[in-house]
Amino acid sequence: MKKYDAIIIGSGLGGLTCGATLAKKGKKVLVLEQHNLIGGCATCFSRKGMLVDAGLHEIDFGTPEMDQKHYIFDQLGLWEKVNFIPLPTAWSIQVGDQHYTIPHKNTAQALKKMFPHESRGIDRYFKMMKLQTKKVVRFPFEMKFFSFFFAPITTLPFLLYNAITNRTTGKILDDCIKDSKLKRILNINIVYYHHDPYKFIWSFHAIPQYNYYTQGMYVKGGSQALSNAIASIITEGGGEVRTKSDVTDILLEGNKAIGVRYIDKKSKEEVEVYADCVVANCDPMIVYQTLLPQNRSYAKDLQITKNFPITTSLISIYMIFDKNPNDLYSDMDYSTFIVNPTNFEKDFKESDCENMSYEEMDFVFVNYSKVDSGLSDREDRHLGVITTYGKYEDWDLDKESYQNKKAEVKKILEDRLEKAFPGIMAHCIHSELSTPKTIQRYIRTRKGTPYGYDQNQEGYIGRERFKSKTIKNLYFASAFGFPGGGFTGAILTGFRTGRKILDPYAWPRKLALCVLFGFGISKAIELILRSL
Repeated sequence: MKKYDAIIIGSGLGGLTCGATLAKKGKKVLVLEQHNLIGGCATCFSRKGMLVDAGLHEIDFGTPEMDQKHYIFDQLGLWEKVNFIPLPTAWSIQVGDQHYTIPHKNTAQALKKMFPHESRGIDRYFKMMKLQTKKVVRFPFEMKFFSFFFAPITTLPFLLYNAITNRTTGKILDDCIKDSKLKRILNINIVYYHHDPYKFIWSFHAIPQYNYYTQGMYVKGGSQALSNAIASIITEGGGEVRTKSDVTDILLEGNKAIGVRYIDKKSKEEVEVYADCVVANCDPMIVYQTLLPQNRSYAKDLQITKNFPITTSLISIYMIFDKNPNDLYSDMDYSTFIVNPTNFEKDFKESDCENMSYEEMDFVFVNYSKVDSGLSDREDRHLGVITTYGKYEDWDLDKESYQNKKAEVKKILEDRLEKAFPGIMAHCIHSELSTPKTIQRYIRTRKGTPYGYDQNQEGYIGRERFKSKTIKNLYFASAFGFPGGGFTGAILTGFRTGRKILDPYAWPRKLALCVLFGFGISKAIELILRSL
């Protein structure tokens, strides 16, 4: 019977990146995906003769010195497989008749022109973002020797301070900025991550935000092209990626994971496959409550899994237009945040959108035709997407009430889009609304979260561990793990888990070398001093 080095349950970006990391080192990998498409939230589906991107609006892309994705893509050989399209600006913000365009690269200078009275605060805010980003640009086991050697002085105190203080984005903005409008502008895209800036941890804001301000990117051909490219690294390494393969059980030998059992949805057959390790790219609760045998205790693992809150999801309206929005509105940006003027005037401390109505909640409209997205080869097919915060409990309704609410919310947001861009809805030939329950049905996460746990806690202690405490050879690589959700977070999580599987002793080995090196240096200094 064929045996693999690793079986990965699920084909989200975390699982695919983990698999590709293993495959590049010669490991035989099998990825099992229950859906007919790979990628999880990084997929595209067809509507009206074009591709619709299920999840990707843009990817933050800093410089190689500030963004670890460069290093990961180098390691995987991904650059030649994916075409990244630079976006024209970070985004625009429309508040009634007011319009703010946030550029790349010279962002601080542009903001100081808009808010000259906040120049010192803006400088401080950007310095703090840069410091936060620079300090975590490498996982410790990927640091070069001297960076690792001096980390107890240069990096570790900073990370310990972060973990102890657990500063929030709201707290940092309050410390740096006085103007509530500017705070809202700096925090405008929180709907991609969270709902409350006073719970949203600073590092999860600072790192992607700093890199967004450097450059935002879209993947030509949509997020499906990114997922397919990473999957191709696995297959080129001799591995397999199987769709319509629904895992039902993780097979154990004692307390060790040795394989999985799955249903082949095409043949309706039950299949068992075996491997040296099993990686779960899915909600950890599925692993403990469904996939593992229920006649034993997983208390150590479940204590971690149950402790973290899940309140953040999305609603999206996928819209297809028969005319290019750029021909209708010459100044329409790639991403435009539509803000209710009344909401904009509120004190920043009232920014929590968890209980806001859809009439007042901020949302973003993404105009994919602003760039050469590769989603359509027709002149009469153009994708636009409305996205904002969604709470699962608002949609946990009976079938009729659920459909009625979908229609109601869709109309509210489309009417608000029409008000911002008069005449646009006359060219909308298709629209459909996705809710947290849609996401739950599609990727099977609790409360339909695409981000895993709420990003409320600094450091890895606020996320799922990369390895089970009770089951040997069982690993995790998903948005629930460290460093967190989103496309970048999932990629980093998958890479981290893959590298730890490949070399579990990398960190202790580097530490031992540093101790020996330090001991040697101290002895050399001692000998020199004695000879003087």
